[in-house]
Amino acid sequence: MKTHITHLRFGGDNCFVIEKDGHAVLVDTGRKATRERLLSALRPWNIKLILLTHGHFDHAYNAAFLAREFGAVVALHEADAALVRDNRIHTIDSRGLLGYFIKKASLANINRTHIEPFVPAFYLRGGQDLGCFGIDAQIIELPGHTAGSVGIIVGKKCIVGDTLMNMGGISRARIAEDFRAVSRSVESLKRTGAEVFYPGHGGPVSRKQLLKLFV
Repeated sequence: MKTHITHLRFGGDNCFVIEKDGHAVLVDTGRKATRERLLSALRPWNIKLILLTHGHFDHAYNAAFLAREFGAVVALHEADAALVRDNRIHTIDSRGLLGYFIKKASLANINRTHIEPFVPAFYLRGGQDLGCFGIDAQIIELPGHTAGSVGIIVGKKCIVGDTLMNMGGISRARIAEDFRAVSRSVESLKRTGAEVFYPGHGGPVSRKQLLKLFV
């Protein structure tokens, strides 16, 4: 059986299950309002690992809760270890009108949202293979949106967190800690050879769309 990605959508937010032969890994955990629907959707799988593409509340809020529910461990990049404890510690910049409104909404949520603390079982790093968890997947580092943003390469597909967005059109991250780093990470995505990219918000992006938009 090939490693398979199941795309779980909750409004504009995305979570993903990567599975193979009964082994399952959850990527991102949604925000507070997502909790019960996500828990219900995950019941068919035996989740043993929860990966966070980065430390923002809309990706990490339910990590501790779901780890308890499934007896799973949580992992993220070390550069976001402090951020996941307090989303207020890093400055966020925006690009464009939509980015301005996303930043405004994000800051309002950050100031009233507390992510339940958890201790990562290990830290993610570029090139890391996840075969020990029963799936064929590798980590790619994608700094920019946050310093510790990562993606997960699964064959010809790649989960990219908020390095790409597909809300109001396909774009790079509309809010970021470092937009120059975002541009470099997009170039890294082009070099992966992946044919489909799954952003943290909105629908999939094809390689053709990515190359056409970011020439």
